[in-house]
Amino acid sequence: MAPYRLLNPAACRAMQETAVSTKKKPKSEAKVEAAPDPRAPLPPTAANLQATVAELEQVLADLPPPVLAADQPPPQLDLVEAMLHIYFADGLPCGYGQEARRRIGEGFVDRNEFRVTEAFEVEDLLRDLEIPHLFERCLAVRDSVAQVYNDQNGVNLGFLRDAGVGDRNTFFQRVPALQPHVVTFLGNLLTIEELCFSDKSTLRAQQRLGLDPKDAAANKFLDRVRALLKPYGHLPLDVGAHLPSRKPNLAHPLSPACILVRLAPGGKRR
Repeated sequence: MAPYRLLNPAACRAMQETAVSTKKKPKSEAKVEAAPDPRAPLPPTAANLQATVAELEQVLADLPPPVLAADQPPPQLDLVEAMLHIYFADGLPCGYGQEARRRIGEGFVDRNEFRVTEAFEVEDLLRDLEIPHLFERCLAVRDSVAQVYNDQNGVNLGFLRDAGVGDRNTFFQRVPALQPHVVTFLGNLLTIEELCFSDKSTLRAQQRLGLDPKDAAANKFLDRVRALLKPYGHLPLDVGAHLPSRKPNLAHPLSPACILVRLAPGGKRR
């Protein structure tokens, strides 16, 4: 019989580690791939533009346009509502932002009352929605609303539509409570608005989105999006009707506004 060879402790440990590493891992330890981020930016390829239109059509089918009098213009998007929306929907389906905005609108007489409300009171109002980092979001919203009020003597962001890019950046510097992903969202939203509703040349807006004015697919996309949104007059933030259960409406992952914002560079939170 051949004699056993004596191995030193280091060699034994190496053999054990090799044996462990070659064992199959249990199925329960298999790597689970994360679901695709619905808010991830989309490069404006022909395929992505076509898919965006199809997704937009599906959501708008559940969002009847506003009923207006013959001489009544369609309403503009309230940019403060857009700010609230992305604070509460960031990293989540848009139904969470929609339900949060609905409760805030019902729970406070006006924005001045909301402005002086403590963050923990807003947290209590939204607690059952189980939004991650809810208190931090409520605190950021409260601070943002307060700084907007201090700067403008009111809680209104509509002036940003007429402001140039430089003036917008100056304003955002004056209200540092607005978090970077919210600033990015608002800036991209204004670019999409210009593209969809402006009567003036939208060449610069197209360039900011990387759309080639000479590209047939890009022009077809713009024509279809403008036709779809014309009855609304703005970029809707909702995904459908408010639910009687007061739960988030999850019929669609993104609202029309957020579907289109994905086409803007840096559309995803950094």
